[in-house]
Amino acid sequence: MSEKYDVIVIGGGLGGLSSAALLAKNGLSVLLLEKRELPGGCATGFIRGRFEFDASLHMLSGTDLERKTGNLIPYLEELGVTKKVGFTKLKNVYQCVFPDFEITLPTGRENIESVLKENFPKDSEDITNFLNRMFATFETINKFRKGDPSLTQEELSQNLLGYLGKTCAEIMYPEVKNPMVRAIISQLWMFLGLPPKKVDYIIFAVAMSHLFHYGGAQPKEKSHGFAAAFVELITEYGGEVRFGCGAKKILTEGDKVTGVLTDDDEEVKSDFIISNANPLTMSLDLIGGDKIPSSYFDKLRSNEVGMSLIGVYMGLEIPYRKLGIKEFEIGLNDHPDFDKAYQKAFTLEEPEHQLITTYNLAYPDFSPPGTSVITLTAPSYADPWYDLPPHKYLETKNRLAEQLITKAEKVAPELREHIEVVEVFTPLTIMRYTGNHGGTYLGFSFSTAGSPPLRLPQEGPLKGLYLAGAWSQPGGAYENCVLSGKAAAELILAKKDEGR
Repeated sequence: MSEKYDVIVIGGGLGGLSSAALLAKNGLSVLLLEKRELPGGCATGFIRGRFEFDASLHMLSGTDLERKTGNLIPYLEELGVTKKVGFTKLKNVYQCVFPDFEITLPTGRENIESVLKENFPKDSEDITNFLNRMFATFETINKFRKGDPSLTQEELSQNLLGYLGKTCAEIMYPEVKNPMVRAIISQLWMFLGLPPKKVDYIIFAVAMSHLFHYGGAQPKEKSHGFAAAFVELITEYGGEVRFGCGAKKILTEGDKVTGVLTDDDEEVKSDFIISNANPLTMSLDLIGGDKIPSSYFDKLRSNEVGMSLIGVYMGLEIPYRKLGIKEFEIGLNDHPDFDKAYQKAFTLEEPEHQLITTYNLAYPDFSPPGTSVITLTAPSYADPWYDLPPHKYLETKNRLAEQLITKAEKVAPELREHIEVVEVFTPLTIMRYTGNHGGTYLGFSFSTAGSPPLRLPQEGPLKGLYLAGAWSQPGGAYENCVLSGKAAAELILAKKDEGR
């Protein structure tokens, strides 16, 4: 006899965990199916030797820990996550390192503006104008999300709708003339997977304003502990989580979902399903393309798959301070032209841009006493890796890793001499682990076609089917995935209320 649940959640990434926790908290019977033995998707970790590495997190945004504001912290408070996970706020947002110039941006819009003007006095007016424009977009979209009655049509048109279809460069470059100032403001372009000439302006403005205003944070329990907290809450609220058991098929009747067939060949019924799987796998493998409206495939084809990464995880036998590292997130750049640096992501040539993340700067005890953990990451697409003969794969990834380490020694001299443990990853590594096309960490890209209003909505192509995770609104990254799960759960709760 098949069981029946109010909601079945497919996939234990942050989107699926978030939706399952909120639904269970509101008294619905929830079953979450995860084919792996660990929760979190990309929000996970692994152990090599005596070191535990965080697989993907650089910093959480949306986290004003003191005032409990921002998009993320109030929701985590509501769920109860903050009772299980501690957070620490990062002092500075990031450091930019160029061949002949360095600058560190502190947290807070006023502080950032002051530092930029101090270093570039001739560009003071440009800096103020663009930051004003960027934060106006940020404030307007916050009002829009909250349904703020003070939001006027003029403000909506001027600060949001007027930028639809515009790239960051189209808005920033005419206003900010100095290429170095442009580069500093857009240093974390890799977080969004596209450089200024490609990335959607609204996405850029909201993400950077959020980070500049609130700063970044790190969960004390690392990514795995963050994901595990959701699992604990789901079960505490009466939900059920099954690891090592995914969904083999989504069952349908006409144009609506009716349940799932698990990997254990168990038929489980439900009128509501949330899919944390990528939409291509969901549509073609879990449901079947013949059951999906052609218009939905048109929508999928209108979006491009996001960028991937190559990187190096390193466990060092000495404290990071002895290497001269002073900041948690460092952007190391050959030059300030990120649009040019982006082109190297389509090749297997030496990257011109990378991030250096030193986790012990967030928590001194992130690794064993007297040691430190550092990750190097650079942009890369999967296409050139697909064309690489298998016997050249190891040689190529190690060559690129060597190049990243050599460049990192400009900031951390003698880094190579103190590596105790090293692990290298490529787009193929991410693809193998996540199942994401192209090894993307962002779902669909944040191009102008991937602007929040144009991304896949939480409502799926069949009745009762909803999406959560990087591929749907609002997009990739930890904060967005958690909030997408919240949005999907709220839609089902609203439907349930209508039924009552």
